[in-house]
Amino acid sequence: MLRAIVACGLMALLFIGLGGCGNDGVEPEGVYNRIVLEPTQFPTLKSGLIYAGWVIKTDADSNWLEYQEFGKFFWDEHDFRFLSPTDLTEDIGNTFTIEGNVYDYDMIAITLEPYPNDPDPKPSPTIIALSGIDPERSTLMIFNRSFPNTQNRFAVGTFSDGHFKRTGESRASERFGIWFIELTNEGSPRDTIETYAQGLFLPTLPDTGYLYEGWVALAAGDTVSTGKFFSPAYIDYDNSHCLEGTIPNFPGEDFIKPNSQPANIPPSHWPLNVMSDGSVFITLEPNPDNDVSRPSPFILVSASLPIDTIRARTTSFDMGLVTDRTLPEIKVKFEKSL
Repeated sequence: MLRAIVACGLMALLFIGLGGCGNDGVEPEGVYNRIVLEPTQFPTLKSGLIYAGWVIKTDADSNWLEYQEFGKFFWDEHDFRFLSPTDLTEDIGNTFTIEGNVYDYDMIAITLEPYPNDPDPKPSPTIIALSGIDPERSTLMIFNRSFPNTQNRFAVGTFSDGHFKRTGESRASERFGIWFIELTNEGSPRDTIETYAQGLFLPTLPDTGYLYEGWVALAAGDTVSTGKFFSPAYIDYDNSHCLEGTIPNFPGEDFIKPNSQPANIPPSHWPLNVMSDGSVFITLEPNPDNDVSRPSPFILVSASLPIDTIRARTTSFDMGLVTDRTLPEIKVKFEKSL
């Protein structure tokens, strides 16, 4: 019941005409019960999740009143094919069939569902692609939030150890933390009073279904989370690797607290030197998250890590928007049964 209510709330956020791309001249004569999915961008999921497709009847406020699942499936982004939920080697094709006429429904959506065991047959609130259904318009499913190409920045610095290095002092100890902040250092003189501001400018997420999460991935293989967060304007939900010193009131993490490293990080690699060959990025994570050790494929912004320790805690670095390569974009056709 709760999942259905949550899904109703999420659907109310759908903009009028979402997925409309012009008149394609199709008239809903007869029974159109075949759904053909043609992804142009569709990530392979991490473990613990599977895609599920739905057609939905809604009310005037886009609340879900009635729905029908048209299939669960995996997607192989390398071979560009849909795979069976019971046999990951079986190509199941891109055509799915429903009972009744697709034009009796108002929306089509794809959600992320728990795998291999989904205790609830209802759709989850974790909607990854969505479109209205209109016989006068072509159908394109996309994520129901846009991510503008605004400036997003991060800084390298170890804040929780209580030390701030002034100009000319060694900054070697500052290489163990990543914070999504804009270093302003507007004090006088600039190197003695440290100030900073919000570094990430991402849109507000739906109330349920997703959280943002920061990640550091080193070329040597070490990948660690900086913490999940709902708003980039506030501190995140996990600072378990920090010491007891004051930290910025924004998302980020120091990877320095003794014996706090994740299970996948060797003790010899801790504290974690983030000024190494690798990348820092923000993902869109399903909530709840069935695999907290690995990032989702839905990467929003990303940047290479700096390797020059002189720039630690003195400079903020730009992050680039990468959603055109990571978020779903799926063309949909509706056909009559053969």
